[in-house]
Amino acid sequence: MINLFRIEVYKLFQSKSFWIIFFISTFIGVTIPLDAYGYITQYENVGASFYNTCLLMIFPILLGSLSFGNDFIDRTINNAVCAGHSRAKIFICKVFAYFIGVNIVLLSSPIISIIANNAFHRYTSHNLMSNGNVLVKTFLVTSLLGMAISSISVFITFIFKDIGKSVGFSTLVYLMNVVLLNSTRNIMENSFKVLPLAQMRLILYRPIVPNQFEKAALIGFITIVLFLTASYLCFKKSELH
Repeated sequence: MINLFRIEVYKLFQSKSFWIIFFISTFIGVTIPLDAYGYITQYENVGASFYNTCLLMIFPILLGSLSFGNDFIDRTINNAVCAGHSRAKIFICKVFAYFIGVNIVLLSSPIISIIANNAFHRYTSHNLMSNGNVLVKTFLVTSLLGMAISSISVFITFIFKDIGKSVGFSTLVYLMNVVLLNSTRNIMENSFKVLPLAQMRLILYRPIVPNQFEKAALIGFITIVLFLTASYLCFKKSELH
């Protein structure tokens, strides 16, 4: 299983689509302007640096549709099954390798933004340490929510086993989420707040909503379990020759 996982990670970093998506996502993330300009405190810097993660989430979604879709079209998954590897091991290795790509694509621009803002505004080490807890929580929960949203893309891809349909439906689901969130002025008072994409925005509210990180982590974990379980069951029952 370790060798299978290494192969998947190697394929990820050798993939042209991964690097194209990574560079485009990072470039957009660090250059797109925020709603406010001027000096921001270290406390505000954390939220500002992660502000565009909801927008950038489309790139990990596309990465999943392309990578898994290509594996079905090229019969890579079929050949692995025929070679005697268990479907559970194949599924776990591919998903874990994909989640590595998700986090690299999604979190690179916030990390660069935090470093750049710290250098530009010359925050003291005391300010950085005092907000370290918020930064770590934001980083970890954003990662979890990113994997949760990406697990929906995995599920869609295992249903269609096709790049075109997977990209189309995954993008449609993402855009529907965006439209729903933009249809309300206060996400906190709307039922749409249970969406992982909504939680990705709510954890950036300042002042921090009480227990918001815990709620977001729970929603992210449940989403991952539900959609990956459904994806595996779909994969397990599919006929591959």
